Amino acid sequence: MLEERGRIVAIESGAIWVETIQRSGCHGCSARAGCGTGLLGDYFSSASRIRVALNSWDPDDIALNDTAVIGIGENTLAGSALLIYLLPLVTLLLAALAGDAAGGEAGAIAGGLAGLLGGAALVRWHSRRHAADPAYAPMLLRIEPSQSP
Repeated sequence: MLEERGRIVAIESGAIWVETIQRSGCHGCSARAGCGTGLLGDYFSSASRIRVALNSWDPDDIALNDTAVIGIGENTLAGSALLIYLLPLVTLLLAALAGDAAGGEAGAIAGGLAGLLGGAALVRWHSRRHAADPAYAPMLLRIEPSQSP
């Protein structure tokens, strides 16, 4: 299970809204204060809000500004990443090869573009089809109360 921490910014009946900060991957390095990549990552980091179902959690045990630890399965994330990145690439290559066989270089360019757009459309269709699938939704793992008095 891959975990991420975020601040609870809203509480609804049956769900909470968690705000996480997206940072670059180089925040573990000891030289990050003097590194240009780390500085750019801090500059371009952004917050995102995600709705997380409470499932069996009691909303009375949760307060605003508490830290929520949310998680998603590793297999779900790996499978989704493969689908998102590889499907458009594979459809681009196959359509470019078919276009090259049918119409030379211009056919390869048109086929590649059509394949890329077709692959992106398939990814979007898959995303919408599985939008309500609980396997693709983050789960609330634990709550860490805020330290404010």
